[in-house]
Amino acid sequence: MIIFGSAIEISPLASREYCIQNAHARLGHALLGRTGWSDALKTREHLASLSAVLLCAAAAAATWGGTPRPIAPPPLAQSGAAGPCEKLAGLKLDDVDVVSATAQPDRAPVEGAAVGARGVSWMMPLPELPAFCRVVGRIHPEAGSDIGFEVWLPVKGWDGRLSGVGIGGFGGMIDYRSLSLIIKVGQAGVATDTGHTGAGQLDASWAKGHPQRVRDYGWRAVHLATVHAKQLVEAFYGRRADKSYFIGCSGGGRQGLIEASRFPDDYDGVLAGAPAASWTDVAIAMINAVQAQLPAGAAIRVDQMQLLESEVQRQCHPTDGLISDPRKCGFDVKRLECGTNSSAQCFSPAQTKALSRIQAGARDSAGRQLTGGYLPAGAESGPFGWATYLLTDASGAFGAQLHADGLTQNFIQDQFPTAAAFNFDTDPTRLKAELSGDLDVQPRLSKFFARGGKLILWHGWADPAIPPQATLDLDAAIHRNSSRAKNSERLFMVPNVQHCFGGNGPASFGQNNAPQPGDKPDNSMAAALQEWVEKGRAPDAITARFGLGLGGAPAVQPERQRLLCAYPRQAVLKSGAAPDSAVNYNCRIPSRN
Repeated sequence: MIIFGSAIEISPLASREYCIQNAHARLGHALLGRTGWSDALKTREHLASLSAVLLCAAAAAATWGGTPRPIAPPPLAQSGAAGPCEKLAGLKLDDVDVVSATAQPDRAPVEGAAVGARGVSWMMPLPELPAFCRVVGRIHPEAGSDIGFEVWLPVKGWDGRLSGVGIGGFGGMIDYRSLSLIIKVGQAGVATDTGHTGAGQLDASWAKGHPQRVRDYGWRAVHLATVHAKQLVEAFYGRRADKSYFIGCSGGGRQGLIEASRFPDDYDGVLAGAPAASWTDVAIAMINAVQAQLPAGAAIRVDQMQLLESEVQRQCHPTDGLISDPRKCGFDVKRLECGTNSSAQCFSPAQTKALSRIQAGARDSAGRQLTGGYLPAGAESGPFGWATYLLTDASGAFGAQLHADGLTQNFIQDQFPTAAAFNFDTDPTRLKAELSGDLDVQPRLSKFFARGGKLILWHGWADPAIPPQATLDLDAAIHRNSSRAKNSERLFMVPNVQHCFGGNGPASFGQNNAPQPGDKPDNSMAAALQEWVEKGRAPDAITARFGLGLGGAPAVQPERQRLLCAYPRQAVLKSGAAPDSAVNYNCRIPSRN
């Protein structure tokens, strides 16, 4: 799983021990040494390094003590012996070059496939994997289009499922981490670079002068990779996949929704987290955050985030330490101002004005709401909070501007205003006219639902990249457009969780990869999706644990839990009960107060 701003790339392999040692040393240095969070976050290069450390630690934890055996849900069908891998290299597929088909030995290093962060000197090896057939291909649907994809096929113990991998940001790379988690549990997997190779996930320069690449990135690459993955599955195993699933967050969540809406036959189940369903609206929200901080003295500092988070917690009075719906808080930014607030990190009047605008969302000159805002959610600090997306780094660059400029300065082929010059009265319409057709999800899923497709949406209330209101609006539109949505779609809003993972809330609930050993429908959204598709049991509640929220990363010990309820219900703590056990909550429709 790859998200906005967390760049991951392939690299030569390093040993697992080296990875573990570096994870411990670098994470310890960031947390306990002279480099604290504020220093570590001065540049996004440092953040990328920290992200890679956490990813490395997750993979190390996932493989500690050897490779776990694949999860063993009841098989959909008994698989026969797999055919020779090498024969797939000669398979003739429309507009496809099969570059290689390689038999990957059990627990052997996977050549050229590892995970790490751009700009750092060490990389994370993939977990030790069971034997599989690795197919590398390129798709050329039109002149100038070059879509890279890989399909990984277990040699033994295939459970009959195909799992598609989403990728966030501006894509441009294969997500080997997610493929490795898929192959570990006996599923076939497919991933794509979305039609280009970039210099990082914030790099969109590949789009300028290449509108065909925008089409590939926007909607075509994932679809074609899926179509050809199914053909490869059938050629290798002698039969079709029984069920197909797509899991993604951020841009990957958008891709899953594009699949369900445009290509309803591709997948049986889609798990879409924090989806950038309307990429154009995300850009508008980010531009609003940039413009809010451009006046003299208005830029909000990273070191002020802990004060903001504490004040939100104080004002919003969470009964169990979490803010179930930040929209109901009535947060008063004036209580952060110097003179009222005695903290050394107090806000100036210019900063509280900027904060109010960021939290309120983008509006035109008549006050009409254009997008949702970044809410007072009580989890603004930390390495994956506002510092990454909404504030400036030491170079003066806004993470939000880097994302928005990718669309306005590269995806749009003609000259378009920068974030600073963006006119909220006229430019949103121009932006959507140029890009919405290729990038934005149309919330019409009737065909997907009619063939039995199931959709799980989720979003963290503390998301600093994509306003949570966007997914609430999407959910409402899906239900307006299809009467089948009531029995085919679920939305979970997660308190105090940031973008795809992170925050100080219950961020671990099996949301970002294929079900792993120990994952069950009551504690894993991915496992719940499989059970819903295959057995008809809809998920109305999920047990979430406190922790980072990346597959393989350990949960907080002793384990702390919260109950996640299908929207619009919220978890309500039973009177006098301990808050850290999910069984002590009931799901209820909240009052309108």
